[in-house]
Amino acid sequence: MKLLPDTNVLIYDTIEDSELHEEATRIIDSAKEIFIPSIVIHEFIWVMLKLIQVAPSFVALKIREYLEDPRARYVLEPAEVIINALKMLEEDCQSVKEVNDYIILATAMHHNLTLATFDKKLKKIAIKRGLRVVP
Repeated sequence: MKLLPDTNVLIYDTIEDSELHEEATRIIDSAKEIFIPSIVIHEFIWVMLKLIQVAPSFVALKIREYLEDPRARYVLEPAEVIINALKMLEEDCQSVKEVNDYIILATAMHHNLTLATFDKKLKKIAIKRGLRVVP
């Protein structure tokens, strides 16, 4: 499967004592290709440094681990993805606080990928828009 992991999947995969660690690891391990958009990397950095408060060197190590995986492809979101994300955000009457999730959603749609997320709200929106979602 060609997979786009949401930030929360990478976080749970990284934090070994988290309740969803095993499931996140299984999802990542089962992917044939892993597409990681820049917005996911930026969110990952922010969550790891600000909320989980780990050392920047650990975050750098994990980013390198994810991006140097032979299955991984780092994706910069093109303008049409950003525009489509904003259009869907407006269509769905969502708060601007959801814009990052919509950019992740639009990226998965643009590349025809399976979205991996533990975010119930994002999962519901993705399914409504016809995107494959795991778990």
